[in-house]
Amino acid sequence: MPKQELAGVQSHLTTYGFGPRKALLVHCSLAHGAAYSKLGAAVGGALSMTSFDQPGHGRAQDWTGQGELQDVVLDMALELLTEPVDLIGHSFGGIIALRMAVARPEMVRTLTLIEPVMMAIAKTDNPAAVETIKQEMAGFNEAMDRGDHETAARLFTGTYGDGRPWESLSPEGRKAITDRIHLIRAGQSAVQLDLYDLIGSGAFEKITAPTLIIDGGTGGPMMSAVCDGLARRIPNATRVCIPEGGHMVPLVRPNAVAREILQLVSQPKGQ
Repeated sequence: MPKQELAGVQSHLTTYGFGPRKALLVHCSLAHGAAYSKLGAAVGGALSMTSFDQPGHGRAQDWTGQGELQDVVLDMALELLTEPVDLIGHSFGGIIALRMAVARPEMVRTLTLIEPVMMAIAKTDNPAAVETIKQEMAGFNEAMDRGDHETAARLFTGTYGDGRPWESLSPEGRKAITDRIHLIRAGQSAVQLDLYDLIGSGAFEKITAPTLIIDGGTGGPMMSAVCDGLARRIPNATRVCIPEGGHMVPLVRPNAVAREILQLVSQPKGQ
């Protein structure tokens, strides 16, 4: 796992696979690049996949709190775009991948968005989702406001985890999530709001890469609104639901996700 500085941030890279096509994966919040080993193995014959640790995650340096976290991660990812890639983004990483596809369309051969948390889409297309999002995050925000990071971590993973009860995690696992839960708050505004006018400007309608949009089947109306809204806006998009995958579907059902990605990249238009 080589160490590398990206956009002034000390990070670590993880590579998977040996395929002829280069791929870049942007991980979700509270994970790290090495967490996607099963997905990487499942696509390894077709893709040579690289992932990098975001600030405060994995073996990267801590988040400094300077600037907007999403912008820093975007700048890190763009430094790795030295040739056209098959781009894969999960959750928070899905928003980064969207912005990359808008900023550097010539470098994105195909785009895969897995449970992308572009909540502003749901707020635009389904106003009722605003209340759903508020209810989902109310307890988390209250716990963060009073400095109870462990409760905030338990509540957040209950919605966006891999389905395991908090109590079933090891003490080390619970501590690791609790120690990093402030990173969710750091990226929250750029998740909840369309800070960069991607919706209003019609930026999604200009994405040229063949696009795969995956949800894990448990996100309810909110995630459906996000994924459906993106599928309507992105011209060459395919919408897929993988049942019982949950928000962490690439970790819970990696083979099912890999099949969809391999089908996307095997199409002539994705070459």
